[in-house]
Amino acid sequence: MPQLKVVERLTQMSPRLYACIISADAKHDKDVLLSIAQQFSYSIERLEDGVLFDVSGLQKLIGSPRQISQKILKQLEETRVSGNVAVADAAETAVLLSRHNKGLSHTVSSPDEFRQLPLQDLQIEPDTLNVFNALGITRVEELQQIPADELIARYGQEFKNVLDVLEQNGKRFLTPNVRENHVAWSYNLDFPVDDFEQLIFIVNHGLDKLLGQVEHYGFSTEQLDISFKLQNKTGREYQIKTSFPTLEKTFWLKLVNLRISLDPPESEIISIKIVAYFTRPRPAQKGLYSVSRPDPENLLLTVNKIKRLVGEGNVGVPVLLDQQLAEAFEIDSEELPKGKERVEIRSENSVIALSYFHPPLAAEVLVRDKRLVFIRTQFFQGRVLEYSGVWKGSSKWWEKSWKTQEWDVQIEKQGVYRLRKCDDGWFLTGEYD
Repeated sequence: MPQLKVVERLTQMSPRLYACIISADAKHDKDVLLSIAQQFSYSIERLEDGVLFDVSGLQKLIGSPRQISQKILKQLEETRVSGNVAVADAAETAVLLSRHNKGLSHTVSSPDEFRQLPLQDLQIEPDTLNVFNALGITRVEELQQIPADELIARYGQEFKNVLDVLEQNGKRFLTPNVRENHVAWSYNLDFPVDDFEQLIFIVNHGLDKLLGQVEHYGFSTEQLDISFKLQNKTGREYQIKTSFPTLEKTFWLKLVNLRISLDPPESEIISIKIVAYFTRPRPAQKGLYSVSRPDPENLLLTVNKIKRLVGEGNVGVPVLLDQQLAEAFEIDSEELPKGKERVEIRSENSVIALSYFHPPLAAEVLVRDKRLVFIRTQFFQGRVLEYSGVWKGSSKWWEKSWKTQEWDVQIEKQGVYRLRKCDDGWFLTGEYD
């Protein structure tokens, strides 16, 4: 009988309860949001757009979840901060509810509204979400009507994470608020070293401890800052960034080695310091119909190996320049394709691309009565059917003369090309696709 009494008391304990505040301008309001959360809880996690905190046990002091929401909302109104408040049994539910009405001024979201949330608010793979939309399943309550076993059988065990959110049985735990946004590791060498590869073993040990600290705080990292003190009493700093967070030590070690080998320090190294900055971990959830893509770690390592071969400035993402130049683009060596780029076409007219020739293709051009008539290169020749031009524009007129002239020419049975005339002669600088 005494054991039964213990069980009865355990079942009467207050359930977990979480509150979330999402602000329209969380960066500006972060200190105010933290101050409000501290009035209700000691377990607080800062989000990118608000705060999440544990309000379990406040039912006895304040009342129902709705009353707790109203109490928090009153504090928001007094501080004149616009935001949305939600209180729910699961942390994921509270975050989803408060983010759904993001941007509204002083709003309380009820847990009953969870069933009306659109599926696009959940972390569902886009391909899987498209299948649901095609079947007319667009809201949480509609997906809840499908047996869980059938969903897991179709989309795999990883879909269990989505089902836990649907059933408000989320397994998310609050990450205690950490005032620091980074951790650091340093090491003083017993003697100067002129080759960084000789320090790989020491750096490997340092990264092991550093990334372990980041994981202990519940974060990941996408930026390492490495600084050296050199024998010539100078210093050298490297900033290494990725477009995704990861705690893979082997990956970071290879990336650091490749980056420093591209631009080694000019003197012997006497000390090392590495700083890792916190960021949210990368979700690993994937759908059954997701497109197979290389791991971002492998892709980034491959890109850096190519940079080592051809030069750092020759590898990257092309960026268009709003300038009148011969080649109006530049290479951003710090960026990588994200795989989600969309080309926005604002005109209904056809859009074509120009592929540049490096080096330009030398040409012989026949001009008759001030008209382009015939073009010959070492690869092809043909009569000029149509052409447009001439253009003499340049955004940097103070750096070069205005003697360069360009035309777009259509060559019979060949295609459309960009023709340039300058002091050195005639050249085809590119072909239109």
